[in-house]
Amino acid sequence: MSKGKNIKRDTQTRRTVSPQPLKIFTAAVPFLFGIYYEWGSGIICIILLGILWHCFRCRGEIILPVNPLFLSAVIIPVMYGISSIWAVDSGMALFGMVKFLPLPLFVLAVSQLEQKEKASLLDYVPLSGVMMVLLSAVLSMLPVIDQYFIVNSRLAGFFQYPNTFALYLLIGIIILISGEKWTKSSVVYLVVLIGGILLSGSRTGFILFILTIICYLFLMKGKRIRWVLCGAAVGIVFLAGLYAWLTGDAESVGRYLTTSLSSSTFLGRLLYFKDALPVILRHPLGLGYMGYYFTQGSFQTGVYSIVNIHNELLQFLLDIGWVPTVIFLWAVIRGFIKNGLRDRMIIAVVMLHSMMDFNLQFISVFLILLAALDVPEEKAGKKALGKKILILWAGLVGGVSIWLGADSALYYLKMYPQSVSLYPGNTNAWQQLLVEAESTTEMEELADTILALNPQNALANNAKARAAYSEGDFGAVIEYKEKALVYYRYNLTEYLDYFNMLYVGYQLYLQNGDPGSAEICAGKMRGIPERLEEVEEETDPLAYRINDKPELELPTEYWGVLESLE
Repeated sequence: MSKGKNIKRDTQTRRTVSPQPLKIFTAAVPFLFGIYYEWGSGIICIILLGILWHCFRCRGEIILPVNPLFLSAVIIPVMYGISSIWAVDSGMALFGMVKFLPLPLFVLAVSQLEQKEKASLLDYVPLSGVMMVLLSAVLSMLPVIDQYFIVNSRLAGFFQYPNTFALYLLIGIIILISGEKWTKSSVVYLVVLIGGILLSGSRTGFILFILTIICYLFLMKGKRIRWVLCGAAVGIVFLAGLYAWLTGDAESVGRYLTTSLSSSTFLGRLLYFKDALPVILRHPLGLGYMGYYFTQGSFQTGVYSIVNIHNELLQFLLDIGWVPTVIFLWAVIRGFIKNGLRDRMIIAVVMLHSMMDFNLQFISVFLILLAALDVPEEKAGKKALGKKILILWAGLVGGVSIWLGADSALYYLKMYPQSVSLYPGNTNAWQQLLVEAESTTEMEELADTILALNPQNALANNAKARAAYSEGDFGAVIEYKEKALVYYRYNLTEYLDYFNMLYVGYQLYLQNGDPGSAEICAGKMRGIPERLEEVEEETDPLAYRINDKPELELPTEYWGVLESLE
């Protein structure tokens, strides 16, 4: 009898979890720069922990989902953290962990909802997109802050990146079109969202928008929605033309007329991909967070310097290796197969767009993808987190999020000394301090600190060479400059700087009666043209078809110096 009363009491105290906090959260976080920066991830981790605590208060427990989606959401930040053991930069690897830490927390929070509530999770995204278009369009007119919303004459929203902004608006269009009700406000939303895509100047986003409309014209049953879609598309093109004619600003919308497979942007991305594939094969566990950025100079076959490779699958392979990437792909394919039309369209446009861009580095977009990947038939796992375990994990996750999130914020606020004091592994902050160093001694000490975290750091090796040069230690100049040049293959200025250092050393050794050391410097000088020729031979033909072309010719005056050495 008492057992029956307990069951009845548990049933009465357990309440259904409201989806409202997560719905507002999902639509609001894109306004925080899309959660591209690590400090943003730290903030939303704390918010998600609060939502999970609310779920626990309602349910009395936290259900652990047992499915590929949760597994992939967990393994991504875990592998970023573990990769610090072998990462190119051991310190920066932990920032990758905190950046992607919201993923498992979000999936866990979504799993506490009833299935009918999950379906409404993205309902506010179209309104969010409309507000972002209107707000960013108005704020971009203020000269003081216009650079935060306009990038190369293109509207970037709050993402500060036009391409991902366009993708976010396209997701809003898909959710809008897939809604059960179609009202006048829906038409207004649709026009604003399409207008935002055009003003973003994103050619990939525009192409996917056209393909999305074509798909819906064939897949939607109602004739009314077909006419609305066609009318909205034609109307917005007319308005775009009118805008360009009245304002004289045709650059934003005129980019679509230059869409081509032979464009520099497209060919540049192909070059990135080609260069990265051998690296991926050689490093099955990945290079760690920002490892690709720090090492790309050693394997690139053209002129570029990028933080992200503009292909998210390749980015994960480069960062954390094959296993997490395959698990993530498993979750994507499974979600696409088992979900309805709306979620399939969201999955398709996000993944297709992310094959040519770095949208999942914006965690707000990644969260939308995770919501679309949730499989309706999936039942909750049998395991659950009790109060003690929840508090333990929340404390650990919250502590790491606050610690590294605060350090990231200090870095972006340019408070570099405070940043390295809070977390000595922040290589980016150390590099800024190195750039600002006022003495040779300080520069050398900072370079040593950076090289302890990342022995391949080109800036630090260059600084060591510069310090050695000031001390007249040309053996060390050669050692460190050679290491730096591995990552400055297409930087002619660095070769000339090395040449000039060597020539000074050559003259000093001759003056001091040390022809042997002078000949070593002369030999290294003669090797510079050979080195440039070798780089030119390894240069991919695509490198000459993009805007930034290789310049590897030694100036005439330097050839004259070489002739004088004979």
